[in-house]
Amino acid sequence: MSVVSSRVSSVSSILKNPGVRAKLVDRPNKVHFKLPKNLKHILTNFENGTQRRVYEDLICILRDSTIKDSEFIELLTEVRQCISLLGPMHRLFVEALLNINWTNRNKTATNAYKAFLEDLVCAHVYHSKCIIDKLVEQFRPANDQAMEWEAGNPRETDLQRLNHVHDVLKKLLKIIPMSSDVLLQSLTSMYPYMKRSTHSHEIYVHSLLQILEYAPQLRSDIVSLIINRLIVLDVNAPRTEIEDLEEEAMEEDDDGGGVFKMDDAVISNKQQSLKHPVAHTLDVCMEQVLLYIYRTCHPNGNLDWDPLKSLYQDLVQIFDKIILPTHASHHVQFILFYICSFRTLVAETFINWLWRKVSNPNVAPIMRQSAVSYIASILARATFIPIGILKTMLFEMSSWIHSYISSQDSLECANSDVRVHTVFYSVCQSLFYLIAFRHKDLVETKKNLMFLQGLNLTKIVTCRLNPLRVCQPAVIQNFAAITRTYQIAYCYAVIEHNSRSNLPVLENSSRLITWLDTFFPFDPYVLVRSGARINPIYIHYQASSEANSLKESNKSEENDEDDFMDESFPKLSSAHSRSSLDKFSYGTSPGFIHA
Repeated sequence: MSVVSSRVSSVSSILKNPGVRAKLVDRPNKVHFKLPKNLKHILTNFENGTQRRVYEDLICILRDSTIKDSEFIELLTEVRQCISLLGPMHRLFVEALLNINWTNRNKTATNAYKAFLEDLVCAHVYHSKCIIDKLVEQFRPANDQAMEWEAGNPRETDLQRLNHVHDVLKKLLKIIPMSSDVLLQSLTSMYPYMKRSTHSHEIYVHSLLQILEYAPQLRSDIVSLIINRLIVLDVNAPRTEIEDLEEEAMEEDDDGGGVFKMDDAVISNKQQSLKHPVAHTLDVCMEQVLLYIYRTCHPNGNLDWDPLKSLYQDLVQIFDKIILPTHASHHVQFILFYICSFRTLVAETFINWLWRKVSNPNVAPIMRQSAVSYIASILARATFIPIGILKTMLFEMSSWIHSYISSQDSLECANSDVRVHTVFYSVCQSLFYLIAFRHKDLVETKKNLMFLQGLNLTKIVTCRLNPLRVCQPAVIQNFAAITRTYQIAYCYAVIEHNSRSNLPVLENSSRLITWLDTFFPFDPYVLVRSGARINPIYIHYQASSEANSLKESNKSEENDEDDFMDESFPKLSSAHSRSSLDKFSYGTSPGFIHA
């Protein structure tokens, strides 16, 4: 064999080695430069207008080269000796230092960098905003496509990075208390956009909640920021879209059954994820918020009244500003539902707060309507609401309605425009809805049945404001069936009269009718992961025997005598009646209706 051929064979054998080839391909492109000495001299000359090229080369080295830990420590030691020189003129140099990756270095290097940041912000408050912005950037994943945390538990590498950042932020807030405003501005501006990956939201929300451990004075602002952004996710993930995607996924799984086999871990992860990307992000973030609420109120595993009361006060203020005025939110409002489940007194306080808003004529009508819808929905859906609170609110509602009717009867000519009486119709629908939804509890004893009879429901349904003409048909049909069965009120004659009248209700009050159709803020919670905390305290609707009889009668084409419907009940089409009854157990949230 010739020398040339032997050389070729040896080179080819080397190239065939995958380990060597991989090393050549994976070798980083960055070039290592030696950091210059006499940093103080370089900074002073730049301020004097000389040797600018040396200063610029230094910034380029810090920006582009790979700096070893030993050199990094040496550089920081020299920088700290020149800390008094790093004023606004050296902004580019400071930014170059702040852009250096430091959280994954050894303990000595990270401690030296933390000390440098403390010295810098003490000597020059001017750089505090830039420092805080760079720290908050660490709350974002390096790769937006990174895998989500398994079961919501942070990875060790992420925890290590975040803990370094929180150590610095904690000291900065202690050194400069006024920096909290700068921190809040930075947290707000860098919050991930709605369509960013779930992991981006997951790690950011986790980081925000972690700040509250050492800066509890920022809780109201930070929780308000989180809920505000969760509302954006919520309104962009309609319940119908979530259900449609889940049904399609189930159909695909059924069609492909037996072809592929998945292990238990894959199946478990799949069950914890929603197909709707925005809904899945909302689900992951809601679980983090609910877990934070639980841990705050149960610091040692047991319920503690003081943190519960303090957190409730913050949440109810956020609810008043953000959640209550929002139209078409489906899940974020369950934050209040969840904290109310910890103690009955909290739930009663929340309901009373809502009722004061409803009965206050100085509050905007749309807010009063939303408040009463929340009252009705939580009383109907919460397992933790005792029958005593339910009866108290039914009495309050009926008393308010009777007082309103009396005030209208005293007028020679009441205003026939239903838009003038929006709050009245909303309270009436809440009363009808609660009686129909919770009738099994309300007729369980003779005392409760007498209580219902004492509400004088007949006067309400027959008053000249005619609430049965305006309220949602599904609510009216169930209410009429229940009240006739227990001889509390007779609605069918009024319903038939309304069906025969050609009153232009829809033309005159389309906004009110639309609002009453989107009335139930605590309808079924469809998020999977966070739903595990809601389902045990939630009442799912079960149709009464009277409602079931109405459904069965609509399926039949015969006109036989029926126990539920009598001759006075309006003859609705089968499809319309079934859809109305189905809507009774499933609706959407209230809020502003845009013209």
